[in-house]
Amino acid sequence: MNQLSRSTGLKIAAVIVLVLTLIDMVVYELPDLASGMVAVDQAADAVGGPPFFMVILGFAFDILAIVAAYGTWQAQRWGVILVIMVSAFNCISAAAAAIFAPWVATRIFGVVSLILFLGVIYLCLRREPDSLSRSFETGVAK
Repeated sequence: MNQLSRSTGLKIAAVIVLVLTLIDMVVYELPDLASGMVAVDQAADAVGGPPFFMVILGFAFDILAIVAAYGTWQAQRWGVILVIMVSAFNCISAAAAAIFAPWVATRIFGVVSLILFLGVIYLCLRREPDSLSRSFETGVAK
C-alpha cells in the first residue's frame, strides 16, 4: 500500500491554502476594498456583513497565507509553521462565517473552508509513516 509522503502532504496543504486564499480574495476582499470604507460599513449595518477593518485584516491574512503556502510548498519549516498559524486563524474565521454569515453561499463556503483548513493542519503535523514506525521499533521518538 502506498503511503502519502510528508513532502507530498505539504504540497497538497500548500495548494489547498493557496486555492482557498485566492477564492477568498477574489470573491470577498477585493470587491469590498474596491468599493471603499463607507460602502462596506453601510452594507455591514444594513445586512450584517463584516466592517471595513475586518476586510483589511482579512486581506492582510490572505497575503500572509500566500507567503506561507510558498514556504510550505518549498518544505521550509517557517512556511509550515506559518501555514498552521494562518490555518488556525482561518478555522476560527470559517466557523464564524458558517454560523453568522447572512448569505447561504457564504455559510457553505465557511463549512467547506473549515473542513479543508483542518485538513491542512493535519497534513502539516503528520509525520513520515516509515520514520514513525522506526521510532517505535527502536523505542526512541524522533
